[in-house]
Formats: sequence, C-alpha cells, structure tokens
Amino acid sequence: MNLYSAIVAVVALWAIVQITRYWLHARSQAENGARASTDDAELKRLEERVRNLERIVTDDREILKRKFDNLE
Repeated sequence: MNLYSAIVAVVALWAIVQITRYWLHARSQAENGARASTDDAELKRLEERVRNLERIVTDDREILKRKFDNLE
C-alpha cells in the first residue's frame, strides 16, 4: 500500500466515523423531541387537574358541604 492509498483509507474511515456520529446524534435528538412532546402533554394534563382541584377546594359550596359532612 502506497502513501496515497493510506491517505484515502484514513480519509474514508474518518468520513464513516463522522457520518455515524451525525446519524447517532440526529437519532438521539429525534427521541428527545418525541419525549419532550409527550412530557408537554402530560404537564398540560396535570396542570388542568390541579386547576380543577384548586377550584373544588376554594369553592364556597364545597367548603359548606364538607362542613355539613363533618357534622354527621
């Protein structure tokens, strides 16, 4: 193997490594993006539940109803 063949082989190997690293990084980013959208949906669902619970707890009718229940 002469010098030029060795240089071509090293450059080809370097290119394969770079392409593989790029592909793995892109795949990781895609998985993180999908996970982030799932997390956002879950967060919105939980925020809505907390809003409903806060409304129930601070509602005057619910407080009065609980007082009557406690009397029994």
